[in-house]
Amino acid sequence: MYFPLFVDLSEKEILVVGAGHIAARRVRSLCGFAGHITVVAPQISDEFSAPDTDTKITMVTKCFTEPDLEGKDLVLAATDDRALNRKIFDLCRARGIPVNVCSDSGLCDFQFPSIVESGAVVVGINASGRDHHLVKETRKRVETLLFDERFHSRYQ
Repeated sequence: MYFPLFVDLSEKEILVVGAGHIAARRVRSLCGFAGHITVVAPQISDEFSAPDTDTKITMVTKCFTEPDLEGKDLVLAATDDRALNRKIFDLCRARGIPVNVCSDSGLCDFQFPSIVESGAVVVGINASGRDHHLVKETRKRVETLLFDERFHSRYQ
């Protein structure tokens, strides 16, 4: 079971290794919170478009190498290469950089939550990487509550 912890990422350097569907979804989620994200991948998917945000995103079209970790505060490994994801995990652990391997909850220092935002309210939803369906259903219920006009008007 993971403890929910909200962290200020506005001044953090975040590295995302991989540029497929999952990586794009994670970057979109981070954009409202992070100041700078670097994406490293041999190919960048079409899902990466210029987001309407103040987050600075640097796209680097190349294979990951260890020096890519220099100066990074947080790393997401989102490749379809299990060996590379494991290597990234091991390198981050050795450097004390928190890491999340998107395809393996056993290789994570933190879990990436489903996020619902409404004004100043931010809700993170997670099931410790065990039940994505439960997270999706819970997210729908939270969205229904937060976007209900009766609730919303009481707390603005």
